[in-house]
Amino acid sequence: MRRFLITFAVFGCLFGQDYKLGPGDVVQIQVLDLDEMNGEYKLDSNGDIVMPYLDQVRVQGLNVQALQALIESRLKESYLNNPQVIVRLIEFKSRPISVIGAVNKPGQIQDRLQIDLLGALTIAGGIQENAGNKIFIIRRGDSGRTATLEINLNELLYEGKGHLNIPLMPGDTVNIPADIPISVFITGEINRPGEYQFSRKNKVTLLQVISKAGGMTDYAKERKIAVKREVNGNLKEHLVDLKSIKAGKSPDFEIEANDIIIVP
Repeated sequence: MRRFLITFAVFGCLFGQDYKLGPGDVVQIQVLDLDEMNGEYKLDSNGDIVMPYLDQVRVQGLNVQALQALIESRLKESYLNNPQVIVRLIEFKSRPISVIGAVNKPGQIQDRLQIDLLGALTIAGGIQENAGNKIFIIRRGDSGRTATLEINLNELLYEGKGHLNIPLMPGDTVNIPADIPISVFITGEINRPGEYQFSRKNKVTLLQVISKAGGMTDYAKERKIAVKREVNGNLKEHLVDLKSIKAGKSPDFEIEANDIIIVP
């Protein structure tokens, strides 16, 4: 938990509270004692707005605090001694939130300023059955640096760990990769030799593979099962004592993608 909070703090600081305004964004501006300036303004394709008294205002690349200071400065030059301006971001169009991967309605979220991860998944129509167990949130900061936060889908959805339901920021990408099954091959003294597939969501063990393949024949030598695995381009062989595993004396052997199991 502590490690996640530290990671989340760093992840959040990368974006900060410094959203840069761009074309299509909508801001609400209030000026004390100048009601005719109050209203909502949409940035045009050049990133500008047109306001009473000030005409064209260049907004592109500013955050709301900088825009507020700019309007106050220009009003102070000609109209008010102590202008008081409040600027709020109403809609963001220039940096939408993207939800991709194994969701029912992948796409962009452009008009929600306060939205958390579960809210985004709901708008995206929920998770597909083939979703993996990981969510990746990719965030690009104003400096151009990118950070990725990994969240466990089961812990978020089924274990109710609320701290994982983090707020999203404009420009975030939420990616839920599909669960691409791993293939395992088993041959030898086995009732149904062949290729079998397993989900990546949970670890796969030797006993699971043997069970799925219908178990071993009466002639199988349980103490000399070979698991062949490619490591850095070389084929490595592990000899496993299945009898010891069954007796609880050894942990079940974990199987990886494309392993070849030979039951002598």
